[in-house]
Amino acid sequence: MAKDQAERDRSRREKAKRLQEEDLRLKVRPGTKQALLELMEWAGIEEQGEAMTLMIHHIEALGHHALFRIARHEIEAHRDVVRTESLRLSARKRTGQHLSAICGWADANYSQMIEALIHGIHALDRLHSAKFLTPPRHKISISPHQALAFDRKSLLMIQQDPGEEIICPSTT
Repeated sequence: MAKDQAERDRSRREKAKRLQEEDLRLKVRPGTKQALLELMEWAGIEEQGEAMTLMIHHIEALGHHALFRIARHEIEAHRDVVRTESLRLSARKRTGQHLSAICGWADANYSQMIEALIHGIHALDRLHSAKFLTPPRHKISISPHQALAFDRKSLLMIQQDPGEEIICPSTT
């Protein structure tokens, strides 16, 4: 049986609480949402929250120097502009921490920072903005020493508990 709207809302709130999500409603100036949609199209991203989260994590990882190169003029030039469009971002704890850190670097609020990131990255063009909108790829490498240790532990576990014995019928 399908869940009704109240049940879906309740399970969404429980999941958000469990994951320590913070629902941010951001006011941005006109044109920001369109710039975000273009960035999403360029990167093949379907959700606004995913695009904003990727930008936050990439900028935070690069440090405050990257932020100032990309978005400082956006923050300074538009501090007092009226913001009429709205964006929503459900930010998990780590994303919220990164956004707070970035805002601290530039003495900006969440709305100003997200807006500056969107316009600053959009200004980089399709090719250069891609690095701010790609999911991180982790390279996993196992050293020969780790592989040998794994083999030894696996063999030891098999020796300690060989599992079920398979009895084959005799062919005599």
